Amino acid sequence: MRDHSHHIELSREEAVRQMLERCQAVGFGTAVANAGEAAAENAVSDGAGHATNSSRAPRVEHVPLTSAFGRVLAQDVRAKTDIPNALTCCMDSIAVHWSAFEGLAGGQLPDTSAWVRGVDWQFANTGVAMPAGFDTAIVIEHVAVSVDEQRVEIDAAPTKQYAGTRAAGSQMKRGSLVVPRGTVVSADAAARIAGAGYSAVDVLARPRVAFIPTGNELVPANLPFAQSTPEKYAGTGHVFESNSVVVQGKVEKWGGEFVPFDIVPDEYDAIKAAVEQAARVADIIVLNAGSSKGSDDWSVEVLEEMGEVICHQTNHGPGHHSSYALVGGVPVVGISGPAGGASFTLNFYLRPVMRAYLGLNPAPERIPARLVAAFPPNRFGGPQPKKLPGEARPPEATEPGSQFFSIRFLTLTAEPDGTLAATPVPGHPGSPETQHADAYCMLPAGPGVEPPDPGSIIWCELR
Repeated sequence: MRDHSHHIELSREEAVRQMLERCQAVGFGTAVANAGEAAAENAVSDGAGHATNSSRAPRVEHVPLTSAFGRVLAQDVRAKTDIPNALTCCMDSIAVHWSAFEGLAGGQLPDTSAWVRGVDWQFANTGVAMPAGFDTAIVIEHVAVSVDEQRVEIDAAPTKQYAGTRAAGSQMKRGSLVVPRGTVVSADAAARIAGAGYSAVDVLARPRVAFIPTGNELVPANLPFAQSTPEKYAGTGHVFESNSVVVQGKVEKWGGEFVPFDIVPDEYDAIKAAVEQAARVADIIVLNAGSSKGSDDWSVEVLEEMGEVICHQTNHGPGHHSSYALVGGVPVVGISGPAGGASFTLNFYLRPVMRAYLGLNPAPERIPARLVAAFPPNRFGGPQPKKLPGEARPPEATEPGSQFFSIRFLTLTAEPDGTLAATPVPGHPGSPETQHADAYCMLPAGPGVEPPDPGSIIWCELR
């Protein structure tokens, strides 16, 4: 029987910190080498004596601006010319000569009865260059235009020369920074880029995320169910593989490219071969299941042989057997079990690695909410039904004084005073009760630990 007593347990925060630190050490993502710049030369160690390719900086792609939404700019965008590139009207108006108003007493208006269109005045519209020779504008609401549009009367005077206009280069100067690299291209950013004269931009390539599902019990979801011939079709004892769609949805949402692998059996050599192949074709690997302490759980042993294991498990449940490793400089995110637990552990451990690769802030996004009802008990805290000795797991925190956390699901609603109200949802991750929950939180758990009372402020993360 394999020895499972030396698993490395870290807190969620410490696991992420150590993984990102290792990633930085091997030049992974933009933490060390900015896109478009040379990465460190030659090979470096990944911390466990394994040689790895140091050029893990993201690739750069030149794409049409209309295809760049949600992508990360690889280079600064600088204005091709002054914007505007001429004295420009900033309102629908008539253009006039400031000299016609100089020397007049406050509130006094010039006699416009003899003004000639094109000589003394001219129409000027928002965003259009001022007519040649004119330097000031009067908003059209203060102008009466004759039927033949050749004469005007005004009831207000401009306050100064160049009133109602924008000077050349007042919005941006040629060569000035329009949108900095590292910006996620939004609709507004794209408009500024187009306004600076660009129809295509350099963006970071999407990180390729390989997903390896493992398990002798797994079968593809499109396989027919036939109980009488389970050796050929899905039958008793088989489980439809569903985590691939969870991973794909999150990878694509976070700006990555999903690289699916076939289901791998719970065999040491098969898992090793899949990880080796994934490390050749992907920037990040997600290894699903096989990370606990069963007789067919080989993931940790495989990763220990192939690279450096940062942690075997984390200090929360569900998702206790989440893991981190580096194989040849490629981060490996180990997630456990069914889709309900895999979903939020991907948020915990895959999202920060993907964001670090793209040079984005990897910190989780948390929001405060007021708890409006008591948390129902679950198996990680509160009153529990008595279990037989063979069913009760002993405490697994490996460091003295370390805290274990329970993941609890919530629904959030806006209150009239502008605050958010958080209502606990019963059930475990993936259960029907939690399907409509829109947030979750981490609560200290264990014997004698009481959950927060209604009225308390808790920090939540959106699903």
